Amino acid sequence: MELPLIGYIANASYLIAAIAGIIRFRHLSDAMKVFFLFCFYGCVDIIIEILLARKHTNNSFLANYFVLGECAFIFTVYFFSIGSKKTKQIISILAFLFLCIWTGDKIFFEIPNQINVEMALASRIFIIVISVFMIQTIVKRIDHPLTNEPMFWVSSGTLIYSAGVFVIIGLANELLKMGTSYFEAAWYINWSLIIISNVIYTKGFFCTAKYQISYGS
Repeated sequence: MELPLIGYIANASYLIAAIAGIIRFRHLSDAMKVFFLFCFYGCVDIIIEILLARKHTNNSFLANYFVLGECAFIFTVYFFSIGSKKTKQIISILAFLFLCIWTGDKIFFEIPNQINVEMALASRIFIIVISVFMIQTIVKRIDHPLTNEPMFWVSSGTLIYSAGVFVIIGLANELLKMGTSYFEAAWYINWSLIIISNVIYTKGFFCTAKYQISYGS
């Protein structure tokens, strides 16, 4: 289908978050600097996807590799935002587990030139779990207003987007059976989630707090 206005807005929203990161870069914590790189990574990915689509070239391989890069960035961001060694170990174990699953799926199950739906779902599960964990950590440990905490906005944005996309991907086949109009509606929801999450990320970049969160012993 032809890309509607909301699709263009969603694509542009990646650039807005990245620009916010550039503007605030000198004032960002190490974790937020890594998150800026993730936003820049998202911009590059979407630009390449658009260029390949205009050339009518299959770009599914980008999506399959993007989930690996996305999770790597998210895990790294959370790793640098935490002061507790115990919590860092939990994040490292989850990251290693995801890498093993992705590698095994890539070798044994991935079908060339097709989007790997199973790994797309798996990546969302990992991001949802780690984001919920981070929000819980932040709420328990910070001693300043929650809205001043950049990682609260990062975690909220990743949670909202991943939870929404998980539902959309999980219901994709059923939506197709119901008719193309339902499937197109899912795309509109996906674009809306992209816009919302990038607005939330932009807010995170403009927070003034740069505290290390200490969780556990």
